[in-house]
Amino acid sequence: MSEVNEESESIGMPAPTAWPMVSAAGVALAAVGIATNPFISVAGVMVLMVAIGGWLRELTPGRGEIEETWVPVDQRAREVVASSRRVAQPRAGLPGNRSHFPERVHTYASGVVGGLLGGGVMAGTAMLYGVVSGRGIWYPINMLAGIVLTRFDDVSKLELERFSVTAFIIASLLHLTASALVGLFFEIVLPTLPKSPVFWGGVVAPLMWTGVVYASIGILNPLMSEHIVWSWFIASQFAYGLTMGIYVVNAKKVPASHIEGASTADGRDHESQS
Repeated sequence: MSEVNEESESIGMPAPTAWPMVSAAGVALAAVGIATNPFISVAGVMVLMVAIGGWLRELTPGRGEIEETWVPVDQRAREVVASSRRVAQPRAGLPGNRSHFPERVHTYASGVVGGLLGGGVMAGTAMLYGVVSGRGIWYPINMLAGIVLTRFDDVSKLELERFSVTAFIIASLLHLTASALVGLFFEIVLPTLPKSPVFWGGVVAPLMWTGVVYASIGILNPLMSEHIVWSWFIASQFAYGLTMGIYVVNAKKVPASHIEGASTADGRDHESQS
């Protein structure tokens, strides 16, 4: 807590410290080690423990504080005076209104459904690759499950082409969850996107996601990084994005709840004043 020193015209403030950043780095290393190497997690925990110790040491009496001199009186902020004036609530059509709200928006359910539909088309594209390549429909499914099932890292291609109940369940859960969440995210940010939302969801987003996967696949899924065919991967991303984007954009819209609330509140204010 800050202490005011009236004699020296100064105030005690917390001193800058790097321990919070060091502790965050320890947590990040511990998390990365879960997907890569246990020794990285051990190193992360050790860094975190040292950082917590250093951080707590800064909180002991007599440490971790510096004296900050006050600015001259004529340069200090003026006291804020409370005002009893009322401000009109924003509503559609209000002249000079600086707030812009969409009158109608898509429901969260439309984003989830669109994501699941896009995920279905994406899965179909991946299985089509399995058929065309002669490796079978279970090959891409087993590669996706390799994110969790580390035992697939050392198996042969022949084993990757076989059906596995465990791999099928894990891959299905991963794919369905990711598809629904991405569709929900697209629905949420849709009102903020410029024109042609299908272009953003069906072209820009797949390209960005492909770049993210390309940069991180060696850590997240070493198995897929060795066997992935990027042309088919990009095709599946476009299939997902276009299907999801077209469905969400054409889904039924509902009135935005915050617009309704603002209009209702504004209406009550006008009624009470009249």
